Amino acid sequence: MGLNQGGSSNRTYLSISDGKIAKRVPEGTAGSIKCNSKDGTKVWYEQRFASLSGYITDVFKRVSEQGYGDQLCVVLNDNGEEYQIQMPWSSRYSSGFFLSMPNIDAGKEITLTPWSKEIDGKTRTMLYLRHGQEDIKWGWTKDNPGNMPEMKQIKVKGQVVWDDSERQEFFEKHLNDIFIPQIKAVSSVKKLDSYATPPVEDPDDDGLPF
Repeated sequence: MGLNQGGSSNRTYLSISDGKIAKRVPEGTAGSIKCNSKDGTKVWYEQRFASLSGYITDVFKRVSEQGYGDQLCVVLNDNGEEYQIQMPWSSRYSSGFFLSMPNIDAGKEITLTPWSKEIDGKTRTMLYLRHGQEDIKWGWTKDNPGNMPEMKQIKVKGQVVWDDSERQEFFEKHLNDIFIPQIKAVSSVKKLDSYATPPVEDPDDDGLPF
Protein backbone atom coordinates (compact mmCIF):
# COMPACT_ATOMS: atom_id res chain seq x y z
CA MET A 1 0.00 0.00 0.00
CA GLY A 2 1.39 3.41 -0.92
CA LEU A 3 1.84 6.13 1.68
CA ASN A 4 -1.01 8.63 1.98
CA GLN A 5 -0.77 11.69 4.18
CA GLY A 6 -4.48 12.38 3.80
CA GLY A 7 -6.26 15.70 3.74
CA SER A 8 -5.50 16.44 0.10
CA SER A 9 -6.42 15.28 -3.37
CA ASN A 10 -4.34 14.86 -6.50
CA ARG A 11 -7.43 15.38 -8.64
CA THR A 12 -7.71 18.61 -10.63
CA TYR A 13 -11.25 20.01 -10.70
CA LEU A 14 -12.45 21.76 -13.83
CA SER A 15 -15.59 23.41 -15.19
CA ILE A 16 -16.69 25.06 -18.43
CA SER A 17 -16.75 28.85 -18.84
CA ASP A 18 -17.58 30.72 -22.05
CA GLY A 19 -16.94 27.63 -24.16
CA LYS A 20 -13.56 26.85 -22.56
CA ILE A 21 -12.26 24.35 -20.02
CA ALA A 22 -11.76 26.38 -16.84
CA LYS A 23 -9.47 25.77 -13.87
CA ARG A 24 -9.67 28.02 -10.82
CA VAL A 25 -6.28 29.33 -9.74
CA PRO A 26 -4.88 31.84 -7.23
CA GLU A 27 -4.72 35.51 -8.18
CA GLY A 28 -1.55 36.32 -10.09
CA THR A 29 -1.23 32.89 -11.72
CA ALA A 30 0.33 33.22 -15.17
CA GLY A 31 -2.25 33.25 -17.96
CA SER A 32 -5.22 33.60 -15.60
CA ILE A 33 -8.19 35.90 -16.11
CA LYS A 34 -10.39 37.66 -13.57
CA CYS A 35 -13.99 36.47 -13.32
CA ASN A 36 -17.00 38.01 -11.59
CA SER A 37 -20.32 36.54 -10.51
CA LYS A 38 -23.43 37.98 -12.18
CA ASP A 39 -24.37 39.91 -9.05
CA GLY A 40 -20.81 41.18 -8.66
CA THR A 41 -20.38 39.80 -5.16
CA LYS A 42 -17.76 37.17 -5.98
CA VAL A 43 -14.41 37.37 -7.75
CA TRP A 44 -12.13 34.52 -8.77
CA TYR A 45 -9.40 33.72 -11.29
CA GLU A 46 -9.30 31.05 -13.98
CA GLN A 47 -6.96 29.55 -16.51
CA ARG A 48 -8.82 28.50 -19.65
CA PHE A 49 -8.07 25.74 -22.15
CA ALA A 50 -9.54 24.67 -25.48
CA SER A 51 -9.99 20.97 -24.64
CA LEU A 52 -9.34 18.14 -22.21
CA SER A 53 -8.00 14.70 -23.14
CA GLY A 54 -7.58 11.43 -21.28
CA TYR A 55 -9.19 8.07 -20.54
CA ILE A 56 -12.58 8.20 -18.84
CA THR A 57 -12.40 6.39 -15.50
CA ASP A 58 -15.66 7.49 -13.91
CA VAL A 59 -18.88 9.38 -14.62
CA PHE A 60 -21.47 10.34 -12.05
CA LYS A 61 -24.30 12.71 -11.21
CA ARG A 62 -23.64 15.07 -8.33
CA VAL A 63 -26.91 16.12 -6.76
CA SER A 64 -26.94 19.64 -5.34
CA GLU A 65 -28.49 20.07 -1.92
CA GLN A 66 -28.07 23.86 -1.99
CA GLY A 67 -30.26 24.46 -5.04
CA TYR A 68 -27.41 25.24 -7.41
CA GLY A 69 -28.47 22.54 -9.85
CA ASP A 70 -27.26 18.96 -10.37
CA GLN A 71 -23.96 18.39 -12.15
CA LEU A 72 -22.62 15.83 -14.60
CA CYS A 73 -19.09 14.92 -13.50
CA VAL A 74 -16.66 13.16 -15.82
CA VAL A 75 -13.32 11.90 -14.48
CA LEU A 76 -10.40 11.39 -16.88
CA ASN A 77 -6.89 10.04 -16.38
CA ASP A 78 -4.02 11.31 -18.50
CA ASN A 79 -0.69 9.58 -17.78
CA GLY A 80 -1.47 9.32 -14.08
CA GLU A 81 -2.91 12.85 -13.79
CA GLU A 82 -6.57 12.82 -12.79
CA TYR A 83 -9.07 15.47 -13.88
CA GLN A 84 -12.72 15.93 -12.98
CA ILE A 85 -14.77 18.19 -15.24
CA GLN A 86 -18.28 19.17 -14.23
CA MET A 87 -21.12 20.79 -16.11
CA PRO A 88 -24.82 21.44 -15.44
CA TRP A 89 -26.78 18.19 -15.69
CA SER A 90 -29.47 19.73 -17.86
CA SER A 91 -27.46 21.73 -20.39
CA ARG A 92 -26.27 21.64 -23.98
CA TYR A 93 -22.80 20.70 -22.72
CA SER A 94 -24.05 17.61 -20.89
CA SER A 95 -26.37 16.76 -23.79
CA GLY A 96 -23.34 16.63 -26.09
CA PHE A 97 -21.84 14.01 -23.78
CA PHE A 98 -25.06 12.05 -23.33
CA LEU A 99 -25.85 11.92 -27.05
CA SER A 100 -22.34 10.58 -27.74
CA MET A 101 -22.45 7.79 -25.13
CA PRO A 102 -23.49 4.93 -27.47
CA ASN A 103 -20.45 5.58 -29.69
CA ILE A 104 -17.80 6.21 -27.03
CA ASP A 105 -15.14 3.48 -26.88
CA ALA A 106 -14.29 3.19 -23.18
CA GLY A 107 -10.87 1.77 -24.03
CA LYS A 108 -9.76 4.74 -26.14
CA GLU A 109 -8.42 8.15 -25.17
CA ILE A 110 -11.06 10.83 -25.59
CA THR A 111 -10.95 14.60 -26.10
CA LEU A 112 -13.70 16.88 -24.79
CA THR A 113 -14.01 20.23 -26.56
CA PRO A 114 -16.67 22.73 -25.43
CA TRP A 115 -18.03 25.33 -27.86
CA SER A 116 -19.89 28.59 -27.33
CA LYS A 117 -21.03 31.25 -29.79
CA GLU A 118 -23.40 34.21 -29.84
CA ILE A 119 -26.03 33.69 -32.56
CA ASP A 120 -28.94 36.09 -33.09
CA GLY A 121 -28.50 37.50 -29.60
CA LYS A 122 -28.52 34.08 -27.92
CA THR A 123 -25.59 32.08 -26.60
CA ARG A 124 -25.36 28.65 -28.23
CA THR A 125 -23.26 25.97 -26.55
CA MET A 126 -22.25 22.36 -27.17
CA LEU A 127 -19.68 19.77 -26.12
CA TYR A 128 -17.94 17.81 -28.87
CA LEU A 129 -16.07 14.55 -28.31
CA ARG A 130 -13.34 12.88 -30.35
CA HIS A 131 -11.24 9.72 -30.37
CA GLY A 132 -7.95 10.98 -31.78
CA GLN A 133 -8.89 13.03 -34.85
CA GLU A 134 -12.21 11.22 -35.35
CA ASP A 135 -15.39 12.93 -34.21
CA ILE A 136 -17.65 10.77 -32.08
CA LYS A 137 -21.07 10.76 -33.71
CA TRP A 138 -24.24 11.07 -31.72
CA GLY A 139 -26.07 7.84 -30.99
CA TRP A 140 -29.43 9.61 -31.11
CA THR A 141 -30.24 12.40 -33.55
CA LYS A 142 -33.25 14.42 -34.67
CA ASP A 143 -33.59 12.23 -37.76
CA ASN A 144 -32.86 8.98 -35.90
CA PRO A 145 -33.98 9.46 -32.29
CA GLY A 146 -34.51 5.76 -31.60
CA ASN A 147 -36.31 5.44 -28.28
CA MET A 148 -35.10 8.82 -26.97
CA PRO A 149 -38.13 10.80 -25.71
CA GLU A 150 -39.03 14.05 -27.44
CA MET A 151 -38.86 17.31 -25.52
CA LYS A 152 -42.27 18.75 -24.65
CA GLN A 153 -43.59 22.27 -24.44
CA ILE A 154 -45.17 23.12 -21.09
CA LYS A 155 -46.42 26.32 -19.49
CA VAL A 156 -44.59 27.60 -16.39
CA LYS A 157 -45.85 30.80 -14.74
CA GLY A 158 -47.60 31.73 -17.96
CA GLN A 159 -44.53 31.15 -20.11
CA VAL A 160 -44.23 28.31 -22.62
CA VAL A 161 -40.92 26.47 -22.12
CA TRP A 162 -39.35 23.25 -23.32
CA ASP A 163 -39.38 20.42 -20.78
CA ASP A 164 -36.54 17.88 -21.11
CA SER A 165 -37.23 15.89 -17.91
CA GLU A 166 -38.19 12.65 -19.71
CA ARG A 167 -35.15 12.91 -21.96
CA GLN A 168 -32.86 13.49 -18.97
CA GLU A 169 -34.32 10.41 -17.27
CA PHE A 170 -33.62 8.45 -20.45
CA PHE A 171 -30.00 9.66 -20.53
CA GLU A 172 -29.52 8.88 -16.84
CA LYS A 173 -30.82 5.33 -17.23
CA HIS A 174 -28.48 4.68 -20.18
CA LEU A 175 -25.61 6.21 -18.20
CA ASN A 176 -26.20 4.03 -15.13
CA ASP A 177 -27.27 0.79 -16.83
CA ILE A 178 -24.94 0.68 -19.83
CA PHE A 179 -22.26 3.34 -20.02
CA ILE A 180 -20.86 3.37 -16.47
CA PRO A 181 -20.53 -0.46 -16.32
CA GLN A 182 -18.51 -0.29 -19.57
CA ILE A 183 -16.23 2.38 -18.10
CA LYS A 184 -15.76 0.46 -14.85
CA ALA A 185 -14.92 -2.77 -16.67
CA VAL A 186 -12.28 -1.12 -18.84
CA SER A 187 -10.86 0.89 -15.92
CA SER A 188 -10.46 -2.29 -13.85
CA VAL A 189 -8.50 -3.96 -16.63
CA LYS A 190 -6.30 -0.89 -17.12
CA LYS A 191 -5.64 -0.70 -13.38
CA LEU A 192 -4.65 -4.36 -13.25
CA ASP A 193 -2.34 -3.84 -16.21
CA SER A 194 -0.77 -0.79 -14.56
CA TYR A 195 0.10 -2.65 -11.37
CA ALA A 196 0.94 -5.98 -12.93
CA THR A 197 4.40 -7.27 -12.03
CA PRO A 198 6.53 -7.73 -15.16
CA PRO A 199 7.84 -11.26 -15.69
CA VAL A 200 11.37 -11.92 -14.48
CA GLU A 201 13.54 -13.57 -17.08
CA ASP A 202 15.61 -16.60 -16.05
CA PRO A 203 19.26 -15.76 -16.92
CA ASP A 204 19.86 -19.46 -17.55
CA ASP A 205 16.93 -19.78 -19.94
CA ASP A 206 18.34 -20.37 -23.44
CA GLY A 207 14.91 -20.38 -25.07
CA LEU A 208 14.75 -24.18 -25.47
CA PRO A 209 11.47 -25.93 -24.59
CA PHE A 210 13.33 -28.34 -22.24
